[in-house]
Amino acid sequence: MRLVRESIDRFFDYDIHLESRTLWIGDDKEEGVNQRTSEYAVKSLHMLQQAAPDKEITIYLNSFGGCWFNGMAIYDAIKLCPCPVTCYVVGSAMSMGSIILQAADQRFIYPHATIMVHDGYETRVNDTPRTFQNWADYSKKSQQLMYRIYAERSGRPVSYWRKKCAVDLILTAQEAKELGLVDAIYGQ
Repeated sequence: MRLVRESIDRFFDYDIHLESRTLWIGDDKEEGVNQRTSEYAVKSLHMLQQAAPDKEITIYLNSFGGCWFNGMAIYDAIKLCPCPVTCYVVGSAMSMGSIILQAADQRFIYPHATIMVHDGYETRVNDTPRTFQNWADYSKKSQQLMYRIYAERSGRPVSYWRKKCAVDLILTAQEAKELGLVDAIYGQ
């Protein structure tokens, strides 16, 4: 296959390669998954599934984490996609990135990539006490959902993940595999 400049530009500009059904999900900056990242990923998955609902989609994920709401939009889009989805962690899948990873049918990690899990935190602290309490209540619900997602994919109980996520847990590829957060280390 001969690559021309236009194909290369299109490939890198849009983070999607239609012919190979490959999508890259990364972060704009160190802020992590945001509205743009989420919107693009959801639209791209929808486009690929419409083009061929039975063919595999490959995702390369490199994420510092980011917004719970935007990340869960990506998680749901992957989880509900009728196509088989394989995800490769390159670089890192931290915080929200580690949750997005769990939606894929098959989960691989590159040998020197990193996964980080933790409880996360809500930054809306400069509001009324009642609003602050509502956000705190929602945060507890989202933490419980996160523990269930990890438990479902890893085979370890929710109580295990509640303890592990109490502080930032930074994992090598081998450690992530041993804990059940990925299925295999790519190339091994």
